[in-house]
Formats: sequence, structure tokens, C-alpha cells
Amino acid sequence: MASVPLLKKNCRGTELFNSFFILGRVLIFHISKSAFSLLRTKFIFLKQIKILNFFSVFLFFLVGSILAEPTFQEKTKQTKPSELVKRDLHSEIVIPVIGLNLHLFADQKSDVLRKLKFGEPVSFDRESLESPKEDWIPVKLEDGLSGFIKRSVVRSVPPKQYLSTLLFEAERMILSKNIDFAAKGEITDTIFSISATGKFTGDDFIFIRAKAGFFLKKTIDLMNEKGIKPDNDPGTLEFLKRHQTKLLYDYSYGKYYVDSNYFWKLLEAYPKTKHSDYAGYLATESIPVLECGTDLKCRLEEMRKGKLRYIYLFPTGNYINLYTKDLVNNLQSMTKDPDSIPCFAPVSEGIKSEINQMIRYASEIGPREKKQILPHLQILKKECFR
Repeated sequence: MASVPLLKKNCRGTELFNSFFILGRVLIFHISKSAFSLLRTKFIFLKQIKILNFFSVFLFFLVGSILAEPTFQEKTKQTKPSELVKRDLHSEIVIPVIGLNLHLFADQKSDVLRKLKFGEPVSFDRESLESPKEDWIPVKLEDGLSGFIKRSVVRSVPPKQYLSTLLFEAERMILSKNIDFAAKGEITDTIFSISATGKFTGDDFIFIRAKAGFFLKKTIDLMNEKGIKPDNDPGTLEFLKRHQTKLLYDYSYGKYYVDSNYFWKLLEAYPKTKHSDYAGYLATESIPVLECGTDLKCRLEEMRKGKLRYIYLFPTGNYINLYTKDLVNNLQSMTKDPDSIPCFAPVSEGIKSEINQMIRYASEIGPREKKQILPHLQILKKECFR
């Protein structure tokens, strides 16, 4: 006979019991009604009611005793200390929160040595004299400080899953609306610091560096959105100083931006890795949207440095269809009426240079994209090179 989970059996038993109980009450109601109409005397009526009430109670206990089943409380299985040690020795620890307490002993009431940062590198302390416990991990920090952290708070994963777990937890917090600027800055600093340790190379290196740049962009976006100024906050000023080589400042709007060249240079150093396409996408999206108006050079330069550059570098990239469509729409709006193209004599050398560079790029991209983009650029050249 196939086994049925205890919970399902209990649920079915309860439903069946309720059905019998309701049926019994309905039966009692009809019998009472009939008895009332047939038996005229008060004595006989009261006697009948007593019998019916007895029948109701009897039915309640009879059905309940048949359908009720014992419930079993499963005992919590304790992991042996030797198994804990074996598991911790072959795992890496990810701290997915900010301000985790490092305790002196494996006790919630023991002294807090200090608070740990998000993602701060810690390792299992195999030299700890205290026996391993179910919800405590003895750890050692990079500066040699040792203590205990709550196992239920951290992520203990196999070494191959460390990077993906770290970046997943970091991105979860960076994208959260409940995390403030200071916390996002701490997460960004940690990821940049870990990426510079030399622990990761090749695909993993470009991935963590690209993600670090993405976290920096999101942190700076929040700073601009909240109007946080470095003049009023020393912590913000120090954060900007640490990342000044990756940032640009727009004096017109008083805002900071992540320099897209941070991602482009990453691509130049690692051109054919698994995550190059992602870095190219971040580079394109990091270019600030400019209010060019009728400035033709400004509009062409923005397209060339962003979406056209991506199409040129990644002919089979994941975002090529999206960027080709956007680029064609922009060029089409500029060239649908050749007489309205703002190429007023004398045409600046800057405009001519942008058109020539874009034609060179478009001549070397995939045939499908070339067919859509190049004709619009040739119209621009015809009108502006007269």
C-alpha cells in the first residue's frame, strides 16, 4: 500500500470528520422537527430532545475517535562535532549582512570583539580550542583576530560557489531600496577590495570587476538621487577619493558618473572572456544621457561612444538587436528630412570627424546591422560634406 504523508492524512481526516458532524446536526434538526409536529405532549417532547442530544454527543465522540490519528513530533537531529569540523574545513564563508557581531566565545552573551563588514573575508579557525557547536563557527580574520559568528546568519558554501554567492548577496543588497548610501558604499568597497587580492583570474576576474563597477554606479546613482554632497559628509568624500579614477563629474548638473572607460579598459585587457559581453553592456549603459538638443556633434558622439561601439565589438552580443534598433531609430529621426539636418556652413571639423568615424565602424560590423545603419550615415555625409 502506498504511504500517505501524515499531514495529508490528518487534513483528510479533519475534513471527513466535519462532514459527518454537519450531517449529524442536519439529521438531528429534521428528527427534532418531525418529533415536534408528531408529539403533542411536553413530557414526550422533552424526552425526545434528550435522546437526540445524546445521539449528537455520541456521534461526535464516535467519529472523532475513528478519524483522529496520533501526531508525532520529530526530534531535531543534532550534527556531530566531527561532521561540523569536516564540513567547515571544506567550505568558504560569505557574510551577507552588515555589522555581524564577532563574539569572543560561542555564546550570544559573550563579549563582541568587533562588527564585521559585508563580505569581509573570514576563514574557519581550525586551531580553535572550543568544540564546534551547531549554530556557531569559529573564525579567523585576515588581521589574525579570532572569534565566533552565528552559523545561521552567514552562508557557508563550497569554494567553487564562493564568488557567485558573494556577488549574488551583494547585488541583492545593492538593489534593495532599504539599504542606505553608506551601506552600499561599504559593499562596493568590499567587492573592489576582494577583486584586487589576486584570488580571481580570467573569467572570474572580469566578472567581479564588472560587478564592482556596477555596484559603484548604483551607489553613485543613489548619491545623486538623494543629493548627498561630499562637502557635508567626510565619509562620502573619502569614498569618492577611493574611486576617483573611475568617476567623472558633470559641473553643469553637479553630479558624479561612473566613467564608461572603466569598463572599456576592462574589455581591452580581457577581450574574449565569458563575461566580456556583460562588461560591454555596463560600459554602454554608464554613458550619461546628455541634453544635446540640435547639437549634431554631441548626438553623434554619444551614439558612437556607446551603442555603436558595442555593436562593433560584439557582433553576436546579447544586446546587439536592442542597440541596433535604438541606433537606427535615432539616425532615422535625424535623416528622414535631409533639409532639416543641422549641417550649417561652415560645417565644423568635429561633425565631419564624427561622421567619418561612425562610417568606419558601420563598415566593419555584421552585414545585417550594416545594412540598417550605414545608409543613414551616408545621408549625413552627403548633406554635411557639400
